[in-house]
Amino acid sequence: MRRFILMVFLICIGFGVFSQTGFSLSDTIMIQEVVKVGELRKYQPGAKIDEISAVQINLAQDGGIENVLRRFTPVYIKSDAGGLSSIHFRGTSASHTTINFGGINLNSLTLGQSNLSNIPLFLFDGLSLQYGSSSTINGSGAIGGAIYLTLGDKWTDGIKATAKTTIGSFGEFMSGAKVYAGNGNWESVTRVYWYQKENDFPFTNHYTGNVENPGAFSDIQHGASVKNKGFLQELNYRFTKSQFLKSSFWVENSWYQVQPNMQSNYHYTETQVINDDNVRIWTDYTNNEHRINFKGGAGYVHDMQVYDYNETQQIGTDRFIADFQASTGFSTGLGLKAGASYKYINPDVYSYSDSVIDFEQQVDLYLSSFYQVTRGLRVSLNLRQMFVTGFEAPFTPSLGAEYVFRTGSESILKLTSSLSKSYRVPTFNDRYWGVQGNPDLLPESGKNAELGVQFQTEKEGCQTSIGVNAFFMDVGNWIEWRNFGIWQAQNVLEVVSKGIEFQSNTNIKLGLAEADFTLNYTFNPVEPVKNVEENGLLNRQMNYSPLHMGNASVGLKYKMWRIFADGQYTGWRYTDDFGRKLPVFFVANCGVGYEFDFEHHNLDVTLSSNNFLNADYQNERYYAMPGRSFRLSLKYDLNLEL
Repeated sequence: MRRFILMVFLICIGFGVFSQTGFSLSDTIMIQEVVKVGELRKYQPGAKIDEISAVQINLAQDGGIENVLRRFTPVYIKSDAGGLSSIHFRGTSASHTTINFGGINLNSLTLGQSNLSNIPLFLFDGLSLQYGSSSTINGSGAIGGAIYLTLGDKWTDGIKATAKTTIGSFGEFMSGAKVYAGNGNWESVTRVYWYQKENDFPFTNHYTGNVENPGAFSDIQHGASVKNKGFLQELNYRFTKSQFLKSSFWVENSWYQVQPNMQSNYHYTETQVINDDNVRIWTDYTNNEHRINFKGGAGYVHDMQVYDYNETQQIGTDRFIADFQASTGFSTGLGLKAGASYKYINPDVYSYSDSVIDFEQQVDLYLSSFYQVTRGLRVSLNLRQMFVTGFEAPFTPSLGAEYVFRTGSESILKLTSSLSKSYRVPTFNDRYWGVQGNPDLLPESGKNAELGVQFQTEKEGCQTSIGVNAFFMDVGNWIEWRNFGIWQAQNVLEVVSKGIEFQSNTNIKLGLAEADFTLNYTFNPVEPVKNVEENGLLNRQMNYSPLHMGNASVGLKYKMWRIFADGQYTGWRYTDDFGRKLPVFFVANCGVGYEFDFEHHNLDVTLSSNNFLNADYQNERYYAMPGRSFRLSLKYDLNLEL
């Protein structure tokens, strides 16, 4: 109750002293990459937030978002060859990352995480990543990182359309279309998508389980098919340049076979099937015409999963969501934003008892502020308090700062730092699954510290950005399912993750030619420092957390031609508590494309190869991954003005 009173008091005081003069960020530097400060960076100056480039999105948008993350970011993606993939920011688990679309966190409320293979990149215009804790901004679960899926503010005046078709090895087929129509004020955007893959690839089976002939066997993958389809409709209206209404309606169906491991594949008879249906609706209204700016939104989410066509064992939830915020600023360079969000959640899970959980309500109160101390120095303070039915969530603050200064006429240096707390409320399954649910669980809580330096320069057609971040994260009350007589969720670990991330981007223009180079590297020791089990894992690298990981890419463009190549290095990973490891692997991709440019439309033809070095590797122990594959993509763009 005291925390609630404190948050209300801070919000009231903040709005009681609002100035009559609006604040606008001064252009302290020339380089566009830094001048462009979005809403996320505005209130989190010390945070590491990266945006995936449009070129990289175009190269990897045939499947789920895991492809672009694996190829172009220093983040580990654990996946099989079928329809299951999960993200692990800085050694944390998949449930420690929030995936945000509008005002919706896409993570399942029952499992606490998202299957990245079920999120088609083609439907979105942008994708950004935030590294480290962001619970003060994104709420429960944002301990290791956050992903933001965005739709562009195009305000179409006329008709625009994009259609893409891809045919690839192992039964891969993708078809999608986007249609934009509007008059500059109202706008309709329709996006549809279909993707399937048989995954009948050949591989060398080292784990057949054949005692009489234990050697390697040339095998074909069975039972790993994927079929995804989606529809996303936007209806937007702009009253003025600073007042608009946006709405989005997203329906998704994801079907995949549970990939059998190598031994089961050798003796294959059948496999199970998982079917996910999702409905996500979000509408928000923005008014930035006054001293105090307002934004309010409401939405609905329906998630339903059926295992192996058994309709009596459904796992689903319905969510009703609302969010309201107000913001303003001072002429002295102080900005303030305060808001509240509300969720009403109704679970529909066959193993939950109605006497234990019928519904749950969640309320978040938050306050964000920044202060432009000097032309180059900006600091921020964020506060958040969550209230949950029958559960106590921790108070969460964060501090951030960045300092930007020139190192020459065409270069700048940016120093960043942040301190933050984070938390995760246990999932519904953790608390309510049959007799194994544990309603006495404590929320996971984290502490995060980060330092970063970024150097940017632009000279004679060459732009370069180099960044290094050092981080330290301590997560207590880490939840895992363990066998203490019965399998049950327990607070069992305290985990420390620390490391260094290096990123470099270079763009060179020379006449009609252009080249892009990227390099990412991560060094990430992550170990449990406390374990409730006497003989449990302690002071050793966590399972499926590579100590070393990196990737690099190069793209060359000349007139209408372009070629590209990229490669990903993943270090060894422990796979269990007994010390067994998966070896290092390196996967390389390449391709060539040509664009036919006409007056109002163009056609892009791309031929590419994934894993063109034909690496034989496993990303999850005993599960095969495809070797060399080929893909032909055709993309057609139409642009007509009314």
